[in-house]
Amino acid sequence: MALRRFASSLLLVAALQAITSHADSIDNTLAANTGIILNPPPLAMANAAPAAEPAFWVDAGQSLHTDASDSALQLAAVDDTYASDSKPFSAINTDDVERRLSFRAANSSYEPRWITEAQFEKQLKLVHKTVPDPKVGLFGPDSMMWKINRYIATGAFGAGQAMLLQFSHPWITQGVDDHSKVRKSPVERARNTFRYVLTMMYGSREQALQAAKDVRRIHEQVQGYMRYRAGPYAEGSEYRANEEAAMVWVHATLWETQMKMYEEGIGKVSDIDKEQYYQESKLFAYLFGIREEVLPPHWLDFVAYCDRMRNGDQLAVTTASRDLADYFFGVHGWGGVVMWPAMQIQILITKANLPPEMSKAYGFSDYTWFGKSVYATGMWASRVGHTILPDSLLNNPAWKEAHARIAGKKAGWFTRMELWIGFGDSRLTNDR
Repeated sequence: MALRRFASSLLLVAALQAITSHADSIDNTLAANTGIILNPPPLAMANAAPAAEPAFWVDAGQSLHTDASDSALQLAAVDDTYASDSKPFSAINTDDVERRLSFRAANSSYEPRWITEAQFEKQLKLVHKTVPDPKVGLFGPDSMMWKINRYIATGAFGAGQAMLLQFSHPWITQGVDDHSKVRKSPVERARNTFRYVLTMMYGSREQALQAAKDVRRIHEQVQGYMRYRAGPYAEGSEYRANEEAAMVWVHATLWETQMKMYEEGIGKVSDIDKEQYYQESKLFAYLFGIREEVLPPHWLDFVAYCDRMRNGDQLAVTTASRDLADYFFGVHGWGGVVMWPAMQIQILITKANLPPEMSKAYGFSDYTWFGKSVYATGMWASRVGHTILPDSLLNNPAWKEAHARIAGKKAGWFTRMELWIGFGDSRLTNDR
């Protein structure tokens, strides 16, 4: 039984990212009545960029495909001053200017945008029309979404950081506190969450659409009023799970973290593949009723959005946020004792990738040279392991089941066993 719980918990820890630190510095402000509120200065933008088309920062080591065939990926330096170090870049496709401006306008307001039933149905129709092969589903074997999410490790490595980034949004913390079964039945909740996410990603078109409707129905019950002030959200203000801006943030933490941990623990991804990965991820966002115009247009815009959120004032690490973090990383019963070593690894990975001040706000100890050495060694070991170990041990069982489903075959016994251990059911998307 202990072995089953251990294996189950290892798989389920990846589910937490459904519910990297690019920031150079964060100015942390304390609020005595609500906990620690992050309120740093905005992301530095390139002041040499044309006003109509804002530029976005790119890591100095990132290769840039200036000869890409897709005009949306044509990149040009906008200020030669930074040529020897990190340089601000912006896509020069002028057709994207209006899209960028509408996206930035939509995400610069704190006014809630409730996702109506009509909007939700409209986005589902868009998914239905966009998916070329109903049997394959939203993405398929040749997609970047399947490639980046293929391995168990990317989800397990990124679970903690994605979860805490989400809990830094006051509405999400309040919703989890008020409505989630996470404290009473954490395993059951994690299994349910993972079933929906994996069905949307690996199921047929109809399976994905049905999962989206089920999640929508659950989210409709998650609403209420803030019991305390946190960040820009006043005490007594209304929150709902089906709110577009909060949904975009959850969506962003999931896919940014997956890409980050894939590159850290498996291998580098080209800029063109990152762009494809991000464009594919928009279909997943549509399943929640999120509109195209409120999503960052391209990968670089997406990276800049994540930076702005981490550096802006919409996120607030409150007492409730810290309590939830302590619960998830804490020891609960014999299962927690068995999982204690794995949780210490998860905490180390989380500290390595959260913004430093956010990590401190959650109560983590300093990220020392020893921790950095252990993290670097662990990521090196992961890359080696993904080179020499058999795919049967490394691949996500839902990924393997989906391949069998598309081929018209029944998933193998080992895959069915993994699914049963992780989700209490030996089938997710395969009816055979």
